[in-house]
Amino acid sequence: MLALEIEKTEVKLFMSKLLREELFDTFEIRSVEIATNTRISIDGTPESPEADFPLWGEIRPLVYEIIKLCTKPRHVKIVFSKKDASEIHTNAAALFLNLTYENDSVTFTTASAQKEFILDKSLDTNWDEWIRSFFIKSRLQVFDRE
Repeated sequence: MLALEIEKTEVKLFMSKLLREELFDTFEIRSVEIATNTRISIDGTPESPEADFPLWGEIRPLVYEIIKLCTKPRHVKIVFSKKDASEIHTNAAALFLNLTYENDSVTFTTASAQKEFILDKSLDTNWDEWIRSFFIKSRLQVFDRE
């Protein structure tokens, strides 16, 4: 599991990119929670077993409007997942990237679900390396969270 944080000076710019640009649009959405004066939750679970999870690009305009219309959020949590987890590792059932915004800071944690239980950590290693590469390619300033 990886724990990363956006540089404090980059949080405002990052949130703008998250809500206005296509940076995360290919990630699936498992859930979104926004806490302002009220708590707003979006459950990305498909209504039928044949359907896919919605992509961030489909949900992003709605989340942007919610945040724009409300007071500054106290807390935002978004659970992203990689659409084609098997591209990262053959034993990957699901790969998660959890974003948390709170107290003017943004943190990310990674998680994975295996198809078949094994003690080998290569799934987590591959996913963490892919995420680090994603941030580098995206030119986002992140550092390991202690």
